[in-house]
Amino acid sequence: MFALAFASSNDPVVVLVVFFGGGLVLFLLGLRTYRRYRLMEGTTLEPIRSITMGLVHVHGKAEGDDRLTSPLTHTPCFYYKVEVDKWEERVGEDSASWHIWQTDTAERRFYLQDETGKVLVDPQHANFDVPCTFQGEVGSKRSTRPYIDPTLGVAAPTPEELYAYLSQRLQQTASVVSSLPSSGAQTEHPLLGKGLQGYLKVAEPGVTSSARGVSIGPGGGRYRFTEHCLIAGHEHNILGTCSENPSPREEHDRNLISKGQNQPTFIITSKTEEQIEKSLKRKALIMMAIGALVMILMVAFALYDRGML
Repeated sequence: MFALAFASSNDPVVVLVVFFGGGLVLFLLGLRTYRRYRLMEGTTLEPIRSITMGLVHVHGKAEGDDRLTSPLTHTPCFYYKVEVDKWEERVGEDSASWHIWQTDTAERRFYLQDETGKVLVDPQHANFDVPCTFQGEVGSKRSTRPYIDPTLGVAAPTPEELYAYLSQRLQQTASVVSSLPSSGAQTEHPLLGKGLQGYLKVAEPGVTSSARGVSIGPGGGRYRFTEHCLIAGHEHNILGTCSENPSPREEHDRNLISKGQNQPTFIITSKTEEQIEKSLKRKALIMMAIGALVMILMVAFALYDRGML
Protein backbone atom coordinates (compact mmCIF):
# COMPACT_ATOMS: atom_id res chain seq x y z
CA MET A 1 0.00 0.00 0.00
CA PHE A 2 2.81 2.43 0.94
CA ALA A 3 4.81 1.62 -2.20
CA LEU A 4 1.68 2.16 -4.28
CA ALA A 5 1.21 5.60 -2.74
CA PHE A 6 4.70 6.66 -3.79
CA ALA A 7 4.39 5.11 -7.25
CA SER A 8 0.98 6.57 -8.10
CA SER A 9 1.29 10.10 -6.71
CA ASN A 10 3.87 12.87 -6.37
CA ASP A 11 1.55 14.80 -4.05
CA PRO A 12 3.04 14.70 -0.52
CA VAL A 13 -0.44 15.17 0.96
CA VAL A 14 -1.62 11.89 -0.60
CA VAL A 15 1.47 10.09 0.70
CA LEU A 16 0.94 11.53 4.19
CA VAL A 17 -2.71 10.50 4.23
CA VAL A 18 -1.87 6.96 3.08
CA PHE A 19 0.86 6.53 5.70
CA PHE A 20 -1.29 8.04 8.43
CA GLY A 21 -4.15 5.71 7.45
CA GLY A 22 -1.79 2.74 7.48
CA GLY A 23 -0.59 3.68 10.95
CA LEU A 24 -4.16 4.07 12.16
CA VAL A 25 -5.15 0.65 10.80
CA LEU A 26 -2.11 -0.95 12.43
CA PHE A 27 -2.92 0.76 15.75
CA LEU A 28 -6.54 -0.44 15.64
CA LEU A 29 -5.44 -3.98 14.83
CA GLY A 30 -3.13 -3.81 17.82
CA LEU A 31 -6.03 -2.68 20.00
CA ARG A 32 -8.11 -5.62 18.79
CA THR A 33 -5.26 -8.02 19.53
CA TYR A 34 -4.84 -6.46 22.99
CA ARG A 35 -8.56 -6.99 23.59
CA ARG A 36 -8.09 -10.68 22.80
CA TYR A 37 -5.22 -10.79 25.28
CA ARG A 38 -7.40 -9.19 27.98
CA LEU A 39 -10.21 -11.64 27.22
CA MET A 40 -7.86 -14.59 27.49
CA GLU A 41 -6.37 -13.22 30.71
CA GLY A 42 -9.78 -12.45 32.22
CA THR A 43 -11.60 -15.65 31.21
CA THR A 44 -11.06 -18.41 33.75
CA LEU A 45 -9.99 -21.81 32.47
CA GLU A 46 -12.92 -24.13 33.25
CA PRO A 47 -13.38 -27.89 33.38
CA ILE A 48 -15.45 -28.95 30.39
CA ARG A 49 -18.18 -30.44 32.60
CA SER A 50 -18.69 -27.03 34.27
CA ILE A 51 -18.88 -24.73 31.24
CA THR A 52 -21.95 -22.53 30.79
CA MET A 53 -23.39 -20.64 27.84
CA GLY A 54 -21.33 -17.70 26.64
CA LEU A 55 -17.60 -17.07 26.33
CA VAL A 56 -15.58 -20.00 27.68
CA HIS A 57 -11.94 -20.96 28.00
CA VAL A 58 -11.26 -24.71 27.97
CA HIS A 59 -8.29 -27.02 27.58
CA GLY A 60 -8.11 -30.64 26.47
CA LYS A 61 -7.26 -33.14 23.75
CA ALA A 62 -8.75 -32.99 20.26
CA GLU A 63 -10.62 -36.25 19.68
CA GLY A 64 -13.15 -37.63 17.22
CA ASP A 65 -13.68 -40.09 14.38
CA ASP A 66 -14.28 -37.62 11.53
CA ARG A 67 -10.61 -36.93 10.92
CA LEU A 68 -8.80 -35.36 8.02
CA THR A 69 -5.44 -36.45 6.61
CA SER A 70 -3.11 -33.55 5.88
CA PRO A 71 -1.88 -33.44 2.25
CA LEU A 72 1.89 -33.34 2.81
CA THR A 73 2.68 -35.25 6.01
CA HIS A 74 -0.52 -37.38 6.05
CA THR A 75 -1.13 -36.37 9.67
CA PRO A 76 -4.51 -37.29 11.27
CA CYS A 77 -6.00 -33.91 12.10
CA PHE A 78 -9.16 -31.82 12.32
CA TYR A 79 -7.75 -28.79 10.49
CA TYR A 80 -4.90 -28.23 8.10
CA LYS A 81 -3.54 -25.35 6.09
CA VAL A 82 -1.03 -25.78 3.29
CA GLU A 83 0.43 -22.57 1.90
CA VAL A 84 2.52 -22.70 -1.26
CA ASP A 85 4.69 -19.64 -1.89
CA LYS A 86 6.41 -18.94 -5.18
CA TRP A 87 9.75 -17.14 -5.52
CA GLU A 88 9.25 -14.35 -8.04
CA GLU A 89 11.92 -12.15 -9.56
CA ARG A 90 10.77 -8.86 -11.05
CA VAL A 91 11.83 -8.36 -14.65
CA GLY A 92 14.25 -5.45 -14.97
CA GLU A 93 14.66 -5.16 -11.20
CA ASP A 94 17.25 -6.57 -8.84
CA SER A 95 14.63 -7.73 -6.36
CA ALA A 96 12.84 -10.96 -5.62
CA SER A 97 10.52 -12.19 -2.91
CA TRP A 98 8.06 -14.90 -1.93
CA HIS A 99 4.43 -14.53 -3.02
CA ILE A 100 1.48 -16.72 -2.05
CA TRP A 101 0.71 -19.06 -4.97
CA GLN A 102 -1.86 -21.44 -3.48
CA THR A 103 -3.59 -21.94 -0.13
CA ASP A 104 -5.33 -25.20 0.73
CA THR A 105 -7.40 -25.51 3.94
CA ALA A 106 -9.94 -27.91 5.42
CA GLU A 107 -11.53 -28.46 8.82
CA ARG A 108 -13.80 -30.91 10.63
CA ARG A 109 -15.79 -30.75 13.85
CA PHE A 110 -14.12 -32.48 16.77
CA TYR A 111 -14.47 -33.06 20.50
CA LEU A 112 -12.29 -31.37 23.07
CA GLN A 113 -11.88 -33.77 25.99
CA ASP A 114 -10.46 -33.36 29.47
CA GLU A 115 -10.70 -35.53 32.60
CA THR A 116 -14.23 -34.23 33.35
CA GLY A 117 -15.91 -34.72 29.97
CA LYS A 118 -15.95 -33.56 26.37
CA VAL A 119 -17.64 -30.92 24.23
CA LEU A 120 -18.20 -30.57 20.49
CA VAL A 121 -16.19 -27.86 18.68
CA ASP A 122 -16.99 -26.35 15.29
CA PRO A 123 -13.66 -24.81 14.17
CA GLN A 124 -15.13 -22.83 11.28
CA HIS A 125 -13.91 -19.19 11.27
CA ALA A 126 -11.52 -19.78 14.18
CA ASN A 127 -8.17 -18.04 14.54
CA PHE A 128 -5.78 -21.01 14.48
CA ASP A 129 -2.38 -21.03 16.13
CA VAL A 130 -1.32 -24.63 15.57
CA PRO A 131 2.04 -26.33 14.92
CA CYS A 132 3.96 -26.20 11.68
CA THR A 133 4.21 -29.86 10.68
CA PHE A 134 6.31 -29.33 7.55
CA GLN A 135 8.22 -26.71 5.60
CA GLY A 136 10.36 -27.35 2.55
CA GLU A 137 11.25 -26.16 -0.95
CA VAL A 138 11.57 -27.45 -4.48
CA GLY A 139 13.30 -25.79 -7.41
CA SER A 140 15.93 -24.03 -5.32
CA LYS A 141 19.46 -23.79 -6.73
CA ARG A 142 20.91 -24.24 -3.27
CA SER A 143 20.45 -27.20 -1.01
CA THR A 144 17.83 -26.64 1.69
CA ARG A 145 16.99 -29.06 4.47
CA PRO A 146 13.24 -29.46 4.97
CA TYR A 147 11.70 -29.16 8.43
CA ILE A 148 9.26 -31.78 9.68
CA ASP A 149 7.70 -31.99 13.14
CA PRO A 150 9.79 -34.65 14.93
CA THR A 151 6.78 -35.77 17.01
CA LEU A 152 5.07 -37.10 13.88
CA GLY A 153 7.59 -39.90 13.44
CA VAL A 154 7.42 -39.80 9.63
CA ALA A 155 9.82 -38.86 6.85
CA ALA A 156 9.55 -35.53 5.06
CA PRO A 157 7.78 -35.53 1.67
CA THR A 158 10.13 -36.11 -1.26
CA PRO A 159 10.51 -33.54 -4.06
CA GLU A 160 8.55 -35.90 -6.31
CA GLU A 161 5.66 -35.93 -3.81
CA LEU A 162 5.74 -32.15 -3.56
CA TYR A 163 5.65 -31.78 -7.35
CA ALA A 164 2.75 -34.25 -7.43
CA TYR A 165 0.89 -32.06 -4.93
CA LEU A 166 1.61 -28.99 -7.06
CA SER A 167 0.30 -30.78 -10.15
CA GLN A 168 -2.86 -31.81 -8.31
CA ARG A 169 -3.55 -28.25 -7.20
CA LEU A 170 -2.78 -26.91 -10.68
CA GLN A 171 -5.15 -29.45 -12.21
CA GLN A 172 -7.89 -28.34 -9.82
CA THR A 173 -7.31 -24.75 -10.94
CA ALA A 174 -7.42 -25.93 -14.54
CA SER A 175 -10.76 -27.61 -13.98
CA VAL A 176 -12.23 -24.45 -12.48
CA VAL A 177 -10.91 -22.24 -15.29
CA SER A 178 -12.09 -24.65 -17.97
CA SER A 179 -15.60 -24.71 -16.48
CA LEU A 180 -15.96 -20.95 -16.79
CA PRO A 181 -18.14 -19.74 -19.70
CA SER A 182 -16.07 -18.64 -22.68
CA SER A 183 -16.58 -15.49 -24.70
CA GLY A 184 -17.45 -17.53 -27.76
CA ALA A 185 -13.94 -17.46 -29.20
CA GLN A 186 -12.42 -20.68 -30.45
CA THR A 187 -10.44 -22.45 -27.71
CA GLU A 188 -6.71 -22.90 -28.14
CA HIS A 189 -6.67 -26.35 -26.58
CA PRO A 190 -9.42 -28.96 -27.00
CA LEU A 191 -9.19 -30.11 -23.37
CA LEU A 192 -8.25 -27.08 -21.31
CA GLY A 193 -9.93 -24.19 -23.09
CA LYS A 194 -8.79 -20.67 -23.82
CA GLY A 195 -9.01 -19.41 -20.25
CA LEU A 196 -6.44 -21.88 -18.99
CA GLN A 197 -4.19 -21.23 -21.98
CA GLY A 198 -3.89 -17.66 -20.78
CA TYR A 199 -3.14 -18.96 -17.29
CA LEU A 200 -0.42 -21.27 -18.57
CA LYS A 201 1.22 -18.53 -20.65
CA VAL A 202 2.16 -16.66 -17.50
CA ALA A 203 3.28 -19.79 -15.66
CA GLU A 204 6.93 -20.79 -15.27
CA PRO A 205 8.55 -23.31 -17.60
CA GLY A 206 7.95 -26.82 -16.38
CA VAL A 207 4.15 -26.60 -16.58
CA THR A 208 2.83 -29.01 -19.19
CA SER A 209 -0.62 -30.00 -20.41
CA SER A 210 -1.74 -33.20 -22.05
CA ALA A 211 -4.81 -35.34 -22.46
CA ARG A 212 -4.27 -36.47 -18.85
CA GLY A 213 -4.39 -32.91 -17.55
CA VAL A 214 -1.90 -30.34 -16.25
CA SER A 215 1.31 -31.10 -14.39
CA ILE A 216 4.36 -29.29 -13.10
CA GLY A 217 7.87 -30.60 -12.56
CA PRO A 218 11.51 -29.54 -12.16
CA GLY A 219 12.19 -26.32 -14.04
CA GLY A 220 8.80 -24.95 -13.08
CA GLY A 221 10.15 -22.38 -10.65
CA ARG A 222 10.98 -22.29 -6.96
CA TYR A 223 8.22 -23.13 -4.49
CA ARG A 224 8.04 -23.22 -0.70
CA PHE A 225 5.54 -25.43 1.13
CA THR A 226 4.31 -24.82 4.68
CA GLU A 227 1.81 -27.10 6.42
CA HIS A 228 0.06 -26.45 9.76
CA CYS A 229 -2.21 -28.96 11.48
CA LEU A 230 -4.59 -29.21 14.41
CA ILE A 231 -3.32 -32.68 15.26
CA ALA A 232 -5.72 -35.32 16.54
CA GLY A 233 -4.93 -36.43 20.09
CA HIS A 234 -2.89 -33.33 20.92
CA GLU A 235 -3.80 -30.83 23.63
CA HIS A 236 -5.26 -27.45 22.72
CA ASN A 237 -6.57 -24.32 24.38
CA ILE A 238 -9.82 -22.87 23.07
CA LEU A 239 -11.40 -19.48 23.73
CA GLY A 240 -14.82 -19.39 22.10
CA THR A 241 -18.57 -19.15 22.58
CA CYS A 242 -20.50 -22.06 24.05
CA SER A 243 -24.10 -22.34 22.84
CA GLU A 244 -26.81 -24.95 22.49
CA ASN A 245 -26.29 -27.27 19.54
CA PRO A 246 -29.39 -27.03 17.29
CA SER A 247 -28.93 -30.58 15.98
CA PRO A 248 -27.42 -32.83 18.70
CA ARG A 249 -26.84 -36.49 17.93
CA GLU A 250 -25.76 -37.67 21.37
CA GLU A 251 -25.25 -36.52 24.95
CA HIS A 252 -21.90 -34.83 24.24
CA ASP A 253 -23.34 -32.87 21.30
CA ARG A 254 -25.80 -30.83 23.35
CA ASN A 255 -23.32 -27.95 23.74
CA LEU A 256 -21.24 -26.52 20.90
CA ILE A 257 -18.21 -24.23 21.02
CA SER A 258 -17.91 -22.03 17.95
CA LYS A 259 -17.50 -18.41 16.86
CA GLY A 260 -20.19 -16.35 18.56
CA GLN A 261 -22.44 -13.84 16.87
CA ASN A 262 -22.02 -11.19 19.56
CA GLN A 263 -18.55 -12.26 20.71
CA PRO A 264 -16.35 -12.84 17.64
CA THR A 265 -13.23 -13.90 19.57
CA PHE A 266 -12.55 -17.54 18.71
CA ILE A 267 -9.04 -18.88 19.23
CA ILE A 268 -7.82 -22.45 18.85
CA THR A 269 -4.18 -22.89 19.79
CA SER A 270 -1.71 -25.57 20.80
CA LYS A 271 0.13 -23.10 23.05
CA THR A 272 -0.18 -23.05 26.81
CA GLU A 273 -2.23 -20.33 28.49
CA GLU A 274 0.93 -18.50 29.56
CA GLN A 275 2.42 -18.67 26.05
CA ILE A 276 -0.82 -17.39 24.48
CA GLU A 277 -1.11 -14.40 26.79
CA LYS A 278 2.56 -13.49 26.38
CA SER A 279 2.39 -13.79 22.58
CA LEU A 280 -0.84 -11.77 22.23
CA LYS A 281 0.38 -9.03 24.57
CA ARG A 282 3.72 -8.67 22.79
CA LYS A 283 2.08 -8.64 19.34
CA ALA A 284 -0.52 -6.08 20.42
CA LEU A 285 1.99 -3.71 21.99
CA ILE A 286 4.32 -3.86 18.98
CA MET A 287 1.47 -3.15 16.54
CA MET A 288 0.12 -0.25 18.62
CA ALA A 289 3.59 1.23 19.11
CA ILE A 290 4.48 1.13 15.40
CA GLY A 291 1.04 2.42 14.37
CA ALA A 292 1.20 5.31 16.86
CA LEU A 293 4.77 6.16 15.80
CA VAL A 294 3.81 6.30 12.13
CA MET A 295 0.83 8.58 12.86
CA ILE A 296 2.93 10.91 15.06
CA LEU A 297 5.66 11.15 12.41
CA MET A 298 3.11 11.96 9.70
CA VAL A 299 1.48 14.68 11.81
CA ALA A 300 4.92 16.13 12.67
CA PHE A 301 5.95 16.09 9.01
CA ALA A 302 2.70 17.82 7.98
CA LEU A 303 3.22 20.54 10.59
CA TYR A 304 6.85 20.97 9.54
CA ASP A 305 5.87 21.17 5.86
CA ARG A 306 3.52 24.06 6.69
CA GLY A 307 6.09 25.88 8.81
CA MET A 308 4.21 25.24 12.03
CA LEU A 309 6.95 23.21 13.66
